[in-house]
Amino acid sequence: MLRLIARFIPGMSSRKPLPAHPEITRARRLLQAGQPDQAQQICNQVLATEPGNAGAYNVLGGIAVQQGRPELAVGYFSKAIELDSSQPSFHQGLGIAYCNLGQLPDAVPCFRQAIALDPKDPAAHSNLGNCFQQGGDLAEATRSYRKAISVNSTYLPAYLNLAGILDQQRDHKTAVKTYEKALRAGADTPENQASLVLLHHRLGLALRQLEQTDEAIVHYNQAIARQPDFALAHNSLGGALLARNDLDAAMDCFRKALEIEPGNSRVHSNLLLTMNYFSGVTQKQLYEESLKFDSQHARGLLQGRKPFRNSRNKKKVLRIGYLSPDFREHSVAFFTRKLPGQHNREAVTVYCYADVDRPDDLTGQFQTQTDHWLSITAMENDEVAARIRQDGIDILIDLAGHTANNRLLVFARKPAPIQVSWLGYPNTTGIKVMDYRLTDAVADPNGDADPLHAEKLVRLEHGFLCYQNDESIPVVSPPPCLKQGHVTFGSFNTIKKVTSEVVRVWSQILTGTPGARLIMKANALEDETTKTRLLQAFGENGITRDRIDLVNATPHRKDHMKVYSKVDISLDPFPYNGTTTTCEALWMGVPVISLRGNRHAGRVGASIHHHIGLTELTVDSEDEYVALAKRLAGDTERLVTLRKALRPQIRESTLMNLPLFTETLEDAYRKMWVTWCNAKR
Repeated sequence: MLRLIARFIPGMSSRKPLPAHPEITRARRLLQAGQPDQAQQICNQVLATEPGNAGAYNVLGGIAVQQGRPELAVGYFSKAIELDSSQPSFHQGLGIAYCNLGQLPDAVPCFRQAIALDPKDPAAHSNLGNCFQQGGDLAEATRSYRKAISVNSTYLPAYLNLAGILDQQRDHKTAVKTYEKALRAGADTPENQASLVLLHHRLGLALRQLEQTDEAIVHYNQAIARQPDFALAHNSLGGALLARNDLDAAMDCFRKALEIEPGNSRVHSNLLLTMNYFSGVTQKQLYEESLKFDSQHARGLLQGRKPFRNSRNKKKVLRIGYLSPDFREHSVAFFTRKLPGQHNREAVTVYCYADVDRPDDLTGQFQTQTDHWLSITAMENDEVAARIRQDGIDILIDLAGHTANNRLLVFARKPAPIQVSWLGYPNTTGIKVMDYRLTDAVADPNGDADPLHAEKLVRLEHGFLCYQNDESIPVVSPPPCLKQGHVTFGSFNTIKKVTSEVVRVWSQILTGTPGARLIMKANALEDETTKTRLLQAFGENGITRDRIDLVNATPHRKDHMKVYSKVDISLDPFPYNGTTTTCEALWMGVPVISLRGNRHAGRVGASIHHHIGLTELTVDSEDEYVALAKRLAGDTERLVTLRKALRPQIRESTLMNLPLFTETLEDAYRKMWVTWCNAKR
């Protein structure tokens, strides 16, 4: 959201002209041109001969605002008002300075006075709205933004801020209409360029929330055309292309964004995550890029770190902290949702640091199981790290890795003696101060992966996953082939995982199984262009559209799980396997065929099959994958048997044995702790 005017230029936002003074006018123009030092020199020269020149103090205040020195700005603007209280821009400047200090009660009267002096200045109304928005009063902020638009329907910052509130309230449809109205209202003039760039970018973001990926791409490209060095737009374009399964183009966008802003850790995380989808990217390449992340973003944050004060009692109750943006209805939560409540309170105390911007019922379930819960959505990384250290956390676990909304830079500050990566990301974080990564001997075989990880790999005996499902989901139905007369293959994985290699192999399966159909379900399939591209890809491999059913998102989980009743055999994508979707399919009695890969992301299916005792569903080559799918499709009796047996089998396996898993996890934590206690101080 746009909370404050990006660049405050004294006297430029007010309709009431300042008293004419050629030198002060020149100083304002220099400041507007990004030359604050020259502007300051002129103001000081004016004040040397005219100590009562209010305009000079006003410009000095604007310089201080731009330099991030709001305390100094308050003094300058206050002096300007003392000398001439009739100028609305002086009061606006003081209000902005107070806002930047977080002194919102002091800022509001300043903006109101500016409005009283010039009621038709849209900037004053918009800045008052910014002040209210910063204070969390969205209703008053909305009124102020609408007032700004009513007095000047071409004032683009007010549209940006109003639409930002709508986005914040998840009313993306109305936000889209507001952005589009602004684009129609705003003249394509040099002074509007910055706002037009933001409008196109923000409109693209809102459209992505509505799964209108193709339209979003148009506006990201518009933003880039207007400002080629706008790294965020390149990053957003990369995300949209990734969602549309255009992996190569997405990678190019992320690399371009990182070239423009080498210090942008979010972009670098997006690049690393995307690399995992490519079969042609080696683990060594991923490791090397991960180390670059550490050197570019993380390593410098360790400076000034103080020794830990944690008691080195090997048998004490450990303070375990879990940090995640996904304590909510999210795939990761199906492996953590019951864990906080299962922990042995004689062994550990559980802290959860939740970066959840959209809490739901599952968030509440996490919170009630946790000894200490803290929402960190409004906290900066430094604040979060300081709080974790203050809480005396012994072992801090990251559940996101390089996935969306991660807080890896909190871990880079090393706020806990022991730091662990687990679950959310299928590879090394690259961060040297991330001590361990939890995995198992199937997902990461002994010796193979160890040299290519920044973390020490800890292989949990019973697997690194524990599926924690909701037992109220639908009962298992008979295989649909019994009624339909043909086999239906299925995949409910994110479209990003359905690479060109996957399409080619799945097409071979369909070609070799006459009459068989494929059903695919994913959120991205709400986008018509994504559907068209996917169908074209299958068409290029000889599969006609009438053999493929594309299903988009369902509103409720129970409805989602019911769709598995339409699937006989699930096909696991590669080189990035499914995890939650594999467990869901097995729970619904649907066998999953998996191709074992050469790194963790491609070996999750093998790990799941191993720990439920169905290793025959994992193969080691594309030819074996196709052959197994065809063989199973032709064995109706086997499909019926599996349909009945899978749910009891998975329920009784170690994959769903939460008490055993938690005990194993706590043993691993204790061993880590003893190792730290024994280490030299």
